[in-house]
Amino acid sequence: AGTENIIGIVALAKAMEVAYRDLDEHQRHIQALKDRMRERILANIPGSSVNGDPSPDSLYTVLNIHLPDDGKAEMLIYNMDIEGIACSGGSACSSGSNKGSHVIDALYPGRMGANIRFSFSKFNTEADVDRAAEVLEKVVMPVGV
Repeated sequence: AGTENIIGIVALAKAMEVAYRDLDEHQRHIQALKDRMRERILANIPGSSVNGDPSPDSLYTVLNIHLPDDGKAEMLIYNMDIEGIACSGGSACSSGSNKGSHVIDALYPGRMGANIRFSFSKFNTEADVDRAAEVLEKVVMPVGV
């Protein structure tokens, strides 16, 4: 009961118009960043693989990578954070938990190693992706090893 929130309704309609106006362009940009990151990691980190569906039909904003077990899995996310790279070892809903992903465990039972998730947005650039991949390469394969 009561008066409808006309200002809120109009504001929501405008917000949706703005959000959808450039959606296709943003999706193409984000997909290109994800593809760039995936290709670089797979080419430069031996034993790495994509968790889940690697096709373009998968969620365009998230890339989940498996890295082989080298005894440093626990420190991977920490070392990325020290370098200023935001990433996660699990799903967004399990952020802060030390427990691995139950989905990854179901898809790949018994597989050892580290899983790392990167999320992309319209605000990321190719330079951001290149730096994140470079830091990951450095963290996973330190010079002299």
